Amino acid sequence: MKENNRFGRYYRAVFGGILCILVFLTACGKMKIEPGVPLQELRTEYEAEGAVKAVTTLKDGTIFAITAREGKPYCLYRFNAQGERTGLYPLDGYANIDSIAAEEDGDTVYFMGQSNSLYMSLAKYRISTGELENLCNFGKAFAQVTQIVLLDDKIYAMGQRRFHPTLLMSANASNEYDFSAGDTLMYYSLAENFYLPMELESPISIASGGNGTLIALAYFRDDGYCLVEYDPKEDVFQAKTKLEEYKFYDFAVCNEGKSLLYNNPGNSQGIVMSDFDSINLEIEVYDTSASHVSNRVWYGNGLVFLQDFDSNKLVSFPLADVQKNNKTVSLISTYELSSVAPYGCGYALERIDESWDKIALKMLAQDQDYDLCMGSSDYAGSITLRDSGTLYPLNDLPGIEEYLDKCFPYIREAATDENGMIWMLPFSVNTWAIRVEEEQMEQAGVRLRDHMTISEFADAVSELPPEAAGRLEISPDHIGSYFFRQYFRHNTTAQNEFFLECLSDLRMLYQNRELLQFTKYVPGENRLLGLLDCYGRQPELEAMMIGSSGSLYNIPKGRAEDKNSVTVYFLAVNQKSPRLAEALRYLADLMAYLMKRNDLLYFRDCETEPGSPREQIYRLFEDGEVCFAVDEDVCGDYAEVLAGNRPLEEYIQEIERRFRLFLKE
Repeated sequence: MKENNRFGRYYRAVFGGILCILVFLTACGKMKIEPGVPLQELRTEYEAEGAVKAVTTLKDGTIFAITAREGKPYCLYRFNAQGERTGLYPLDGYANIDSIAAEEDGDTVYFMGQSNSLYMSLAKYRISTGELENLCNFGKAFAQVTQIVLLDDKIYAMGQRRFHPTLLMSANASNEYDFSAGDTLMYYSLAENFYLPMELESPISIASGGNGTLIALAYFRDDGYCLVEYDPKEDVFQAKTKLEEYKFYDFAVCNEGKSLLYNNPGNSQGIVMSDFDSINLEIEVYDTSASHVSNRVWYGNGLVFLQDFDSNKLVSFPLADVQKNNKTVSLISTYELSSVAPYGCGYALERIDESWDKIALKMLAQDQDYDLCMGSSDYAGSITLRDSGTLYPLNDLPGIEEYLDKCFPYIREAATDENGMIWMLPFSVNTWAIRVEEEQMEQAGVRLRDHMTISEFADAVSELPPEAAGRLEISPDHIGSYFFRQYFRHNTTAQNEFFLECLSDLRMLYQNRELLQFTKYVPGENRLLGLLDCYGRQPELEAMMIGSSGSLYNIPKGRAEDKNSVTVYFLAVNQKSPRLAEALRYLADLMAYLMKRNDLLYFRDCETEPGSPREQIYRLFEDGEVCFAVDEDVCGDYAEVLAGNRPLEEYIQEIERRFRLFLKE
């Protein structure tokens, strides 16, 4: 993620110093920003055991949900508008239920499932009597039914003629829908007790339009993927909007038929909302980086429903309290950072991908075609931006002091310039570590320990026993990059004995680099050790990667007492933003949301269990520091030098010359 960036020191002279102070004095405190209610306080949890298969709501606030539990009958749950359970009804004799609909009388519930006859059937359940009636057997017309919608006296059913276990997943690797299961859209007349297929070219999925209509996602030979609206009274489909590509299967319609909700694993966001008239602007309304949720999403009575697999509960939140009716805020970022983008908090954020070179130049030039910038301390030039005076100071942003107080002190230090201006909002961090299988290492005779220096690690690698060769995976390039960044964090010269010794040790690693390439597979055994990228916002995922038998070691460093090099990801505000108020409100809401999380590993009060993998990762961040990248031209060719025969003393002189130029820029 490093790119060559050269910015003259004259930018600092022009935009720094006096301008920074003037901006700070005149810009701060001019607008009143109040953070909204964090998402965590808007969630309602429902006591429903098992995997949630289908949800529907009534106008009086009643909620029905169907769940599946292994080895037990499917169950129908009823909840009132306050989220309290008011009924539990087993659906004996039915399986593979993925759909539900209900009459407004609150007594009649419909679902499609596999009956005792092994065929998909439409069933009706009476709450008042407990009567379960099989209305219609669809025979071979359906092998599974994924959605049903009740409109007047008809039930519209979307299903497949052949069972397809991955249908509820989103777009596949080729971004095309798989029609091999024989997708079919039918309607069943409750009054006349018959069913017929509907004439729609290549249907994919359906949802209630919320106003007496049906919305369908379908594929058309001439127009590609489209959302169309069916009016039962006119018996006609009309085009709603066209999609540039297939990106979701399951969806719900909200905002009185103006918008849709879906989970799009193809992007880095969570549950998103898009308006039909601006389908490509995805507004994130639920953060799936904080928990693992189902791909399915339901909507009714202003509430969004989904299943949170971490708590194993059905949850809901009021969409109106999450979505913000803001002017669209432009957020520029590199494509590489899309996977760590922060929660959008319901704001309309236009995400624009640019190279870091262009982003930094736009910020220095104070272009007005963007509002927020997402960056990383891994990018050379971040320090120049910090000192340029072109960023809006965040010192008066509500919650900023409390937020930085929760972070490790070095996070606050990185977010503050030498004049005391808070120039960016850090929202995530990561660091590198070595995942070690200690028991297997001992059996293989490998002698490694935590907090090793580069010299000690190089000696240990040169003494590896034959059976360990090809079972390690750690790149000398990475160790070198880690060392250079950390070294220049604390030093302004390369001409000393310590630097030369470290380069010599790195060269020894390069000479043995074939030993550090995982090539030898031993059945039943894993790598002895390998690199692990530890993000501070998804600790559970990283804990899974470590496993119960793994340990974490520090990356070999110049000195054993050196801190761990931590990358910080941040948002910075354009001082000349045309939508400054909206940008600041988004940051205030983001901070309020993040401060409610207790699992962020860059927070000092993060909750961890002693001895757990998560606690090991937390210790890495606790003993860390942010090392901003220098220009890659300073030492970017070190790998070639260390792998060759060029004298190290000559290379050190070249680094010294380049670093002097960098410092004067």
